[in-house]
Amino acid sequence: MNDSTAVIIKSRAFTDRMFRRLFLPALISTAGLAFGDVADALFVGIRIGKVGLATMSLVAPVYMLFNVLDGGIAIGASVRYTQLLGKGEAKKGIALFSQMLLVAAAVSVLLGAAGLIGMPWLLRLLGAGSPHSELWNYTKEYLQVMFLGAPLTFLYFLLYYCIRCDDGEKLATVGYTVGYLTDVAASAVFILGFHMDVRGAIYATVLGKAVGVCIFLLHFTRKWAILRFRFVRPDRKEILSTLKTGMSSSFGYIGQFAALLVVNNLLLRIGGESALAQFNVVQDVSYVALAIYTAIGDTVQPLSGTFYAEHNRESVRRVMALAILIGVVSGGVIALLFALFAPAVCTLFGLTGAAVPEGAFAVRLFCLSVIPAGLSLTWSACFQAIGREKIVFVINQLRTFVCFLLFALLLSRFGVRWFWLVFLGAELGTLAVWIPLCRFLRQPAASGRVFTYLLDTNSSDIAALLEQSEAFCEENGASMKQTYHVTMCVEEVCQAIIENAFRKKGDEYIQLTICFEEDGTVALHIRDNAVDFNPFAMKTGRDYEDAENLASLGIQLVKTKSKRFFYRRYAGFNTMTVEV
Repeated sequence: MNDSTAVIIKSRAFTDRMFRRLFLPALISTAGLAFGDVADALFVGIRIGKVGLATMSLVAPVYMLFNVLDGGIAIGASVRYTQLLGKGEAKKGIALFSQMLLVAAAVSVLLGAAGLIGMPWLLRLLGAGSPHSELWNYTKEYLQVMFLGAPLTFLYFLLYYCIRCDDGEKLATVGYTVGYLTDVAASAVFILGFHMDVRGAIYATVLGKAVGVCIFLLHFTRKWAILRFRFVRPDRKEILSTLKTGMSSSFGYIGQFAALLVVNNLLLRIGGESALAQFNVVQDVSYVALAIYTAIGDTVQPLSGTFYAEHNRESVRRVMALAILIGVVSGGVIALLFALFAPAVCTLFGLTGAAVPEGAFAVRLFCLSVIPAGLSLTWSACFQAIGREKIVFVINQLRTFVCFLLFALLLSRFGVRWFWLVFLGAELGTLAVWIPLCRFLRQPAASGRVFTYLLDTNSSDIAALLEQSEAFCEENGASMKQTYHVTMCVEEVCQAIIENAFRKKGDEYIQLTICFEEDGTVALHIRDNAVDFNPFAMKTGRDYEDAENLASLGIQLVKTKSKRFFYRRYAGFNTMTVEV
């Protein structure tokens, strides 16, 4: 094993542990989300059968519209917040979050008002049947409560995504999970106990969001939390840039909204309410089957964004390797289980008679699309985190609109039975387009402007590190003064970590990345796996031991000579940024 290979393997001590730390809470959260989505349809199906399931299918396009807006705001805010903290710009991150919170409030109120005012037109667009019919009334009751609860929904997702990026993944998981468990429990009580039918499902959903928001707000009582709300002057350019980042993935829901409208009407025409009910079962199965990829995406996005901001390409590649491995194995197992137990799943959702084998056939054909869908979802999360919004937009438009609608129109000509190949066709068609397109639009790497080094507990290695750091600065045209400041910062920070935080266990490392930014600034990104330790909090004074006083004087010099310095504890590691 050569030295470079050994360094890469050792550096995975950071990447792998960070992945595990974020992935497990994300998996719990997305499992709760999937279970909550399924529970509504499950209880409605048990209570009122095919009409209830058909209602849930009809309101699905409105959920897509919500996802465009609340997802675009929340994901865009979390991606930009992660990138800003990765660069050490905490104040800009706080200002960004505050602005997006105001945007979320304004958009949710306007959306709710528009939905309530335009309800008759919306019901006709969704194909809810004749006015005052059973299907019409059920759909109207559901949507009225949904639009009234819009502000809670927007706040819920914005807080969840941003808190996860503020080292609050455990609290975010608790709030997300408890919120959806509340939804499940309330659905059972409202629908089966109080016989509230579809109204009970949406009342339970809004209640779950309210409980989740209350738990999320506890994050702002933590002293170490960076995330805060501040009244700031809106920055139109920053808001639009953030929305552009978030909408690159969530805008796919607009296409999905249109596609679902067409598909709902197609199925009603070629198979009636029974086909629409089967479609709802397949959608509910997809929530569970693809939940693993949602969790993977929620893990990939903050990690890739952080490493990309640090110019640490090797760690980005390692994150994606772990994500794809976990996704292919777990997605394949989940798809196989659903295929084996498809009849039981259909019966559980309230399908009866001939609808059971037909529904099982539909579920099994859908299962063929799970892994291809997972690959697109995983790469979308990475592309979004590293600023390649165009690729994300293409992937989502192909999956949810262009390929999906194309195959739906084509396969509907052969009847309901073969219509269910629409999912596999859409996913394979998407892969066939975006993979070569991605290679064509590949961005050039700036490897010559980035230097990485892994330092272990042996402080004598600092001499070699300083020598290579100095050579790197000279190769990139740094002035003598700037080179001196860089090597001084490297030496003082690393020495302070080794002397004050390492416990000499033999498996302690400092990961250093030095990069030249476009404006000529040299950024140092330092991460270590020691105990909690913020070098920039060290103080000087006569009451200190000589060695500690000397180390703190060195850190004070770093703070004086740097343009900006920043520390945070993130994903179990000390993370620092110094700009010279």
